[in-house]
Amino acid sequence: MDNRVALMIDAENVGYKYIDHIIKEISKYGKLVIARFYGDINRLADEWKKKALDYAIKPMHQFNVASGKNSADMEMALDTIEIKYQDKADIFFIVSSDSDFTPLAIRLKEAGAIVIGIGEEKKVTNAFKSACSEFKYFEYFEDEIEEVKVTNKYESLRITIENIILENGTDNKLQLSRLGDILVNQFSDFDPRKYGSSNLTSLVTKLGFNTSTENTTTFVKYENSLTLEQVKKYIVEFLGNSKKGNIGKLKNSMDKEFENFNVKNFGFSKFSALLKNLGYEVNEQTFSVKVKKWKK
Repeated sequence: MDNRVALMIDAENVGYKYIDHIIKEISKYGKLVIARFYGDINRLADEWKKKALDYAIKPMHQFNVASGKNSADMEMALDTIEIKYQDKADIFFIVSSDSDFTPLAIRLKEAGAIVIGIGEEKKVTNAFKSACSEFKYFEYFEDEIEEVKVTNKYESLRITIENIILENGTDNKLQLSRLGDILVNQFSDFDPRKYGSSNLTSLVTKLGFNTSTENTTTFVKYENSLTLEQVKKYIVEFLGNSKKGNIGKLKNSMDKEFENFNVKNFGFSKFSALLKNLGYEVNEQTFSVKVKKWKK
């Protein structure tokens, strides 16, 4: 049975651009049953409100009634404790970099809850991080999801399933039931029948994944024949005599050359991270061969 997740967001401390990543992360832990964001709604960007509406995150409006005090933080803490003691959630996502939530995280853990903190690496204190069961940084969420322009809904689903297996499975293999749980948690309207399949097994098979049964448990596996040596060789050939290349053009070229190319097969969340690991210098849009500096 899925864990029940409560999402509590300090909206005045969090940018709307991270919400997609947070929702995706929650889908790995359980079913989102409570989602709220706190702050002076009148001061938030319209984009923030739209993103909250897309994910049905309930606004909890609070005026700052006293100078130097944040009543929204106090309301968020009180509501979170109430949710816990009414036994409405098992896991709490506390989204803020504010160290004032340290006592809240401690109290939740003492009461037996799992507390996942999310904030900015440079702002969050060691005390707040230590008070949480786990802590995640916004900065690394940005690296996690690469922009993939896909218009075919089957191809989009295949990429989604591939990433779920690589992120949550072992040896590119994941329990079929676990895959189904994550898909439903991530997309509330997910149904194999939308894709012309009667069940999840037939759908993943149609999309090119292999399934196997071990001790009555069905697994789905993503097969990848591309090796890191092949990737290295292709990049060298792509550069030719040049010492510098465009990252986007290289990625597009590799997508065409290698069917279903995915950097997560090699343990990386972003293409630029793979290039860095292979010894290239990486800027925003370009990569280059490192030049050895000889000592005089």
